[in-house]
Amino acid sequence: MPTSQHPIVAVTIGEVSGIGPEIAVKAVADGSVFQCCRPLLIGSRRILEMARDRFAPTARLQAVPSVDAAVWEPGTAGVIDVDNVPEDSYAIGRPNAVTGKAMIEYSEVAIRLCMDRKIHGAIGGPHSKKAAEDAGIPFTGYPGFVGRMTGSPHAFLMLVAGNVRVTNTTLHVSLRKAVDLISTDLVLEAIRATHAALQTLGVPDARIAVAGLNPHAGEEGMFGDEDASQIRPAVEAATRLGIRAVGPLPADSLFWRCTEGKYDAYVAMYHDQAHIPVKVLAFMSAAGVAIGVPINWATVDHGCALDIAWQGVADPGALIETMKVVSSRRM
Repeated sequence: MPTSQHPIVAVTIGEVSGIGPEIAVKAVADGSVFQCCRPLLIGSRRILEMARDRFAPTARLQAVPSVDAAVWEPGTAGVIDVDNVPEDSYAIGRPNAVTGKAMIEYSEVAIRLCMDRKIHGAIGGPHSKKAAEDAGIPFTGYPGFVGRMTGSPHAFLMLVAGNVRVTNTTLHVSLRKAVDLISTDLVLEAIRATHAALQTLGVPDARIAVAGLNPHAGEEGMFGDEDASQIRPAVEAATRLGIRAVGPLPADSLFWRCTEGKYDAYVAMYHDQAHIPVKVLAFMSAAGVAIGVPINWATVDHGCALDIAWQGVADPGALIETMKVVSSRRM
């Protein structure tokens, strides 16, 4: 396919004091992303050029005033300049209110472009939730933020690593609160969102395994009743809707041999239940896809890595894979 026909995929630089700018320019320099998309970077042009000069001198960047005005050249990424981080307002590896507000503003630009159908999809760069909090902006992660901006009450995170796909029913809340949040309605919405998302990923008749909440999925009520009282009715309701869902299944053995394709996706009940198997399998190549929302949005499945920020050692692999996932989705 000629470059001019590839989908436009935006990438925000996220938390500027972290590795976001570095992996963005390294992804452009890698070159393979141009085989699947036309990359559009969103963030401070000055910071991007500084990262390019230090870490990826072969990366070609071109400032564009708008998506419509962009002239797409093979091997060149467009840049929408959001100049909101003064040079003296941040330090490497130290997020603050200024960088947190900037990260949110980059995200807002990208989300609006998606909502206006100016681009095929977008990727939020690694972020600092604490920096957003310091800026006075409620932010517990991209799915909820995208959900608020798009008016979607049930936004979830699906981790994607090849044919292993795991949805988080709850995400960035305490374990105690996650247990309290588990309900038949919420689990059913997570299953439905997973089923719909799989269709956009080219899996039309998906088999979905739903994890239990408690040890051994409750062991017939011995270790908690949520599996029987909340999760099983959600699975039964999904089945009545024509979704091929099974569960609740004991989570301790659910992911054994998960790469062999017995199930097309899994629905986990809380953050670590979903993230541990994916990060063991594909720590540097997994994507975090927002589902249950009307736009094509994802992020990398790792943080802003403040301990190695701006040192030239950050690996862009997860970002490159996420760009491929977003490019391949059919919304």
